Amino acid sequence: MKNSDMLFLDYTNDKNLTEAENDIIQFLIEKKLAGETLSIRAAANDLFVSTSTIIRLCKKLGFSGYSEFIYNLNLKVTKMLDQEVEYVDSIHQPLIEAVSSFKRNYKQTIDSLDETTIEQFLSQINENKMIYFYGAGFSTLFSSYFAKKLELFGYYVSNTTTSDSRAIFLNNIQKYKLLIAFSRSGETAKVLEKVKIAKDKGVKTILFTGNNKSSTAKISDIVFTVLDPTIESQQEFEVTSYESNMFMLIDLLLIIAIKRGIIKEY
Repeated sequence: MKNSDMLFLDYTNDKNLTEAENDIIQFLIEKKLAGETLSIRAAANDLFVSTSTIIRLCKKLGFSGYSEFIYNLNLKVTKMLDQEVEYVDSIHQPLIEAVSSFKRNYKQTIDSLDETTIEQFLSQINENKMIYFYGAGFSTLFSSYFAKKLELFGYYVSNTTTSDSRAIFLNNIQKYKLLIAFSRSGETAKVLEKVKIAKDKGVKTILFTGNNKSSTAKISDIVFTVLDPTIESQQEFEVTSYESNMFMLIDLLLIIAIKRGIIKEY
């Protein structure tokens, strides 16, 4: 609802005004919102009514006269505009801060990428057209996304989660030579277990994580780290840049693989 409409309803509600009286109020409100304050004579001239008509209307609204009505209108408009500024600021400032934080964290993630690690990754997805994906918790979003992307490019993928039994994993992993796992903390017991099993079976392991000092990172062959702002606070359900930056990292690696001719776009 527009400001003029809200003010109009505020003054006219339950007042049983005539159409002409409503027009006068609407006119005065719009003038005030436009930054104009008319004298009663100027208002009467513009409206083609007498000053006494305006005064009678003001009294009908509960004011002593035109001056008191205009004073009240000034207060309402000022308060309304102040609230608008405060409302915009309440959105603008958090938005600016969040965008700045996301950009900073993304830059740190990209700056920390090691070209040797990227080369090793490219070599693995070039050699292995069958890839086993594993993720736990929210990390299943990343493993599913990456697996679906590679599937579109002709890879044979298997994507499992912690809901699958150890026996199923043992049976399936023997068909593969490359495991890509996702674990934000790098300390999820089931992820650590699966990476250990894969290594025992001679399967190469690639880990995407928020913690490159974790137990899983230490035993993985290739590690990609996305900056995790919650790594020290352990508030993993906090909304941060971690998730969006992980998706962007995956896409960056895919773009590089496409540019190198390792992945063919259909």
